[in-house]
Amino acid sequence: MIAEIKGKLTQTGHNLNERSEDNLTGNFFGALRYIPFDLALRNILAAGVYPSKAGDIIGKISADFWSDKIEFWPYDEEGEIDALLNFEDTIIGIEVKYLSGLSSDDDVDTSANTDKQSIEAKPSKNQLSKESRIVSRRGAGKTTILLFIANSDACRPVYENVTKRNIISNDVLLGYISWQNILVELEKLELENPYHQVIIKDLIVLLKKKGFEIFKDMLISPNVDIDPEICYLFDGANSFDFQFKMESTIDGGLHYEFS
Repeated sequence: MIAEIKGKLTQTGHNLNERSEDNLTGNFFGALRYIPFDLALRNILAAGVYPSKAGDIIGKISADFWSDKIEFWPYDEEGEIDALLNFEDTIIGIEVKYLSGLSSDDDVDTSANTDKQSIEAKPSKNQLSKESRIVSRRGAGKTTILLFIANSDACRPVYENVTKRNIISNDVLLGYISWQNILVELEKLELENPYHQVIIKDLIVLLKKKGFEIFKDMLISPNVDIDPEICYLFDGANSFDFQFKMESTIDGGLHYEFS
C-alpha cells in the first residue's frame, strides 16, 4: 500500500515485479508502523542486526508512536534511500534488497586513507557509500546508522566489501540484518494486543512466502520421560533393507526401471 501511495507503482501495477523491493519495503515497515516501536521493530532490529554495537544503540531508542518518524524514499541529490527513521538522538537509514544487488558501484578504495578529508575527496558511487553520506547529512548532530537489509547470502559479502574499502562515511555506523533473521525475530515476538498479533502473523506469512524461512532445529516429541543423567540411543526401528536378484547383466550405459 505504501509503495502505491508514494507513486512507486503504476496504477495498472505492470511494474510490480521490478519494484518488488519497494513493495516489500512498504508492506513490511508500513505494517509495523501500527505497532509501537518499543514492542516490535526495536526488538527485531536490536536482536538481529550486526554488528552488535548497532543493535545496542537501537535497543536504547524509546518510542511509542513512530509513524511520524519514518520517511519513505526521501529525495536527495545523491539518490533515494528506502527509508529514514528519525528519532530524537538517532537517525537510521535503511536500504532494502530483495532480488537484486546494489544499484551502483565502482572501484574506489580508500582503505589506505585515515583522515576524513582524504576519504571525502574521492567519494565512491557505491550505493551504500552514497546513502551513508545522505544519512550523515540528514542526521547531523545525531547518532547515525545505515542498515542494509537483504537475503542472508548477500548481507555479509556486501558488508565486508564496503567496510574493507573504507567507503562509508566516518560518522555513520554500517550494519546489516538479513530477511531470514528478521523472520526469526518476528516469530519470537509475544504481543498481548490481538490487533498487533494479526499484523505480525501477516508479516510472518509474507516473509515465508518470499522464501525467507530457514531451518532452525529438529524437534522430537518422545512419549517417555527423559532423564538427563542417562544416555539415549535413537535407533532406526522403522528402517528396512531391500534386496533384489536378477540374472541379467547390468550395462552401465543403460537405464533400468524397477517396478
